[in-house]
Amino acid sequence: MSNEDILRKGHKAEQLLNEEVFVSALQQLQDTQLWIFKSSKAEETSKRESAWAMIQAIDNLRLEIKKMVDNGKMAAKQLERLQKSTA
Repeated sequence: MSNEDILRKGHKAEQLLNEEVFVSALQQLQDTQLWIFKSSKAEETSKRESAWAMIQAIDNLRLEIKKMVDNGKMAAKQLERLQKSTA
C-alpha cells in the first residue's frame, strides 16, 4: 500500500473517530455490555463472558481505527520528507 493510500485511510479513520454518531454508538454498545456484565447473577458466567468479549471487541475496534490514524500521520511525515528531499 502506498503512503498516499495510508494517508487517505488515516484521514478517513480520523474523521470516523470524530464523528459524533459513531462515537455515541460505540459508547452506547459498550455501556450496554458493561451493564449486562455488572447486572449478571453469579451463576450467569456465560452472560458475563459474552459481555466481556463484546467490550474487548469494541476496544479493539477503537484501537485499530486509532492505529490507522497514527499510520496516516507517519505516512504524511514520510511524504513531507520525500518532498523536501526532492525540492
